[in-house]
Amino acid sequence: MKIREVRRRDWPAIEVFASRAPFTSLPMWDWRAFLTDASCVLSVERDRICGILFASADEAPVAWVRLAAVEGYVDIGRWLGLSLSKLLEDLRGSSVREVAWMDYQGWARPYLFACGFRPLVDVITLSKPDSCTPAVAASDASLRSARKADRESIVGIDRAALRPYWWRSEETLGRRAAAASRFTVAEREGRVIGYVEWELHLPVAHVNRIAVRPDDQGQGVGRLLLRDAIEAVWQSGAREISLNTQRNNRRARRLYDAFGFRPTGDVARVWALRF
Repeated sequence: MKIREVRRRDWPAIEVFASRAPFTSLPMWDWRAFLTDASCVLSVERDRICGILFASADEAPVAWVRLAAVEGYVDIGRWLGLSLSKLLEDLRGSSVREVAWMDYQGWARPYLFACGFRPLVDVITLSKPDSCTPAVAASDASLRSARKADRESIVGIDRAALRPYWWRSEETLGRRAAAASRFTVAEREGRVIGYVEWELHLPVAHVNRIAVRPDDQGQGVGRLLLRDAIEAVWQSGAREISLNTQRNNRRARRLYDAFGFRPTGDVARVWALRF
């Protein structure tokens, strides 16, 4: 097995390989969108691709594995050890200090542990099969569609409310705004204090992110945003709405429970490696 950096001419073959490889990472991101700022390692045997490991940060000290794929006949432990060594060598020249991996099916677990990764958090999926919402107390916050000029404020909300693992850059927010069915912000006295964005794939919809600035939490802003999303989803013809949250995020779990979201049983474990 040979390990080398990816060349531009490799991408068509990588596209094909990633679509058919028996072991792949959870496709939570469109990895192609991160190609301009990525560390990518290719594994080759007899001039054929047998593995790919691709990680990229998003203006954060954490680089997420955006794509990991490997052939079934490959020694996965050896592949990951060699690929990770090359990947970390590349990342050490940047501001990145940690690599995170979302493991959904569990195939990577023993190999991640052997390479020094440690469990960080479980991400669970919740769903709601109806449009019922609880009463929402009156709030002095108002809702409107997000604008391009809001992106700096939204980035600031992420930085203040979320751990670095979940930060997104203005560029990524632009891609999310283009892909989202609706991207809504909450503002108070002309200041953006929270947002929600969701995507419709009939007959279901998925809330990709809801966040409120810490100083404005506990004042009903999250409830206002979530109710607006649920009502809009049902008006769009969906019959189920889902979202993801960290298992140990008690504040978020209380909010979602109050709105009738229940666990589906789907769990993805996040692993992290500091270097």
